[in-house]
Amino acid sequence: MSYTIAMAGKGGTGKSTTATLIIRYITQELGKAVLAVDADPNSSLGISLGVDVKGTIADIREDVVEKRVEIPASMSKARYIEYCIEDCIVEESKFDLLTMGRPEGPKCYCYANNILRKYLDKAEQSYPFIVIDTEAGMEHLSRRTTNDVDLLIIAFEATIIGVHTAKRITELIVSLPIKIKEVIYVMCKVPKKGVNEKVEAEISKSGFEISAKLPFDDEIFEHITSGESLLEISKENAVYSEIRNLMDKFVLVSTDK
Repeated sequence: MSYTIAMAGKGGTGKSTTATLIIRYITQELGKAVLAVDADPNSSLGISLGVDVKGTIADIREDVVEKRVEIPASMSKARYIEYCIEDCIVEESKFDLLTMGRPEGPKCYCYANNILRKYLDKAEQSYPFIVIDTEAGMEHLSRRTTNDVDLLIIAFEATIIGVHTAKRITELIVSLPIKIKEVIYVMCKVPKKGVNEKVEAEISKSGFEISAKLPFDDEIFEHITSGESLLEISKENAVYSEIRNLMDKFVLVSTDK
């Protein structure tokens, strides 16, 4: 079975950056293949990974529901959707990327979603690790009702708003129709002068423990600004070092059991 890591958090917190560096850790440090799933409507994981995304699951659903495409007579609708899903997966040497795209509109997508879910169930057997970058509301994740999440990482900024967002995501988790084995909290973009006292007090009041504090980093900022892959940052990078320590603690220990 695959070991599934899911990211959750507000846009702009550093969630996709964290997901990308986790993928780097798994592929480079552990030497394992990863199925990366970009389930955030902003679809920024591909940019962070340095790959060109040409199609999304949302595009496939729209085409099928709106009957914008003619399904070949030799194919069933289900097989055609599977073919389109396979076609929009970006295959790299150490990881594959599947991009979900924008959330569904008011139309009924149940049929296409069921096929997608079955396809993912089957595809995930081929990957030792799955890393999912989702949004704060985790709508895409909540539709994957046949799968468990081994490690959910809630990413948030070192602000009062960031702490409140993390609390809201924590409350949302109990309503999701999936099993989450472990939840941890990662504070991103921590300023050099440290965390504000009011923020520290709010964290204490919230009751959750911070597993890692990722500093604001100039090298990462330059890569994001120029659109360069975050897989290319230096191995000694302070943020990557923190993520490596975090993954050694949670992923290595869990997968070695």
